[in-house]
Amino acid sequence: MLLKRSRLRLASLIAGAALASVAVAACGSSSSSSSSSASSSSASSSATSSQASSSSAAAPATIPASVLSGIQTAIAQAEKIPKWTAPGPPVSASVLKGAAITVFPINSEIDACNQQAKDFKALGDSLGANVNLINDAGQPSQWQTAVESAVAAHDKAVVMLCGVIPGALAPQLAAAKKAGVAVVDGNYNDTTNYAGLDGETAVQTTQSLGYDVADAVLNLKGKPLHALFVDSYSVIQGPAAAAAVDEAVKRICPSSCSVTQVTVPIQSWATSLQSDVSAALTAHPNTNAVIIAFDGMTPFVLPAIESSHISGLHIYTWGGGRPIEKLMEQPNPIVVADPGPDEEWDAYDAMDQVIRLLNHKPAASVNAEVDPDRFWVPSNVKQFFGPGGTYGNAGFGGNAFINGFMKLWGR
Repeated sequence: MLLKRSRLRLASLIAGAALASVAVAACGSSSSSSSSSASSSSASSSATSSQASSSSAAAPATIPASVLSGIQTAIAQAEKIPKWTAPGPPVSASVLKGAAITVFPINSEIDACNQQAKDFKALGDSLGANVNLINDAGQPSQWQTAVESAVAAHDKAVVMLCGVIPGALAPQLAAAKKAGVAVVDGNYNDTTNYAGLDGETAVQTTQSLGYDVADAVLNLKGKPLHALFVDSYSVIQGPAAAAAVDEAVKRICPSSCSVTQVTVPIQSWATSLQSDVSAALTAHPNTNAVIIAFDGMTPFVLPAIESSHISGLHIYTWGGGRPIEKLMEQPNPIVVADPGPDEEWDAYDAMDQVIRLLNHKPAASVNAEVDPDRFWVPSNVKQFFGPGGTYGNAGFGGNAFINGFMKLWGR
């Protein structure tokens, strides 16, 4: 649902770049980005690749100037401050008073995810709820225990943040439904399978990864993109992230660009990412950009890039995590794009769904309950941070979304 919308948005934004001409102007052979068959339960990583071929006598194709101009316009638009819109009709937050709510992220060790959970707890407590924040290390057994404990404690709601896969908790979510516990999954988008959930919120993973591809092409100044794409299918957006990268490459440079994909489950990021990325870079020395689906993977990928013999590699990722955004403030940064949402806005979206459900109202459509991304690059990243280098709202319109939600909730 959101994947289709994100694809269409990217297509429309760069249509002015005469995309139709790309198929004619690019080199004549065909290629497509690869996808991995790894599943969320896989204990090992996988890597696949698809490389464009060309005639030995032909020079590498360049991407037309009209396409680059259109991309530049699209990226400039994505760098602007997003605007808040109400996800649904007004609903009273008074229902939260005294309500017990359990919240946990996909992995508390990921800074942005941990911040979302902390923001949700702070918001809930301020509205009179009793929020129990559970810390975890990304293990499904920890998510399962958290839901089981919430059901046993007769909580009113459970909120899962940052891309938890509901299929890993099917029996627990069924028990929650039977007990009348509302379940909201935050950042759960780019798929049509919402089994076991009462409400969802969305982020713009696929849209922004399409912009990452476009930005990499733009920064290569017309040279064909040969990207290493690092993904994780144990995050709910993982398969759609791969599809979005594939779609963007096919639209911008279908014949001259190529993608090699490495897929590592979240439980193995710390142990496998560096070695798997190193092996992929060794196998594909023509790599000229690294695109990372989730910026929490970046710290484990950086050592592989820094130790490679490929000069000038840059990282394009997604997530808006504070440690990764800080990397863009360095001189000559390796990370040059990390679009992402406002973590507090994420928390407000999730709370909006909880308030609707506890009022026995329909959940807002996941297409409406969206925390929009801003495209962060070295030239604008200072606006990301609040006082003391904290997460800040100024780069997302200040308190506009907070005031909007509060008015919506009758506060």
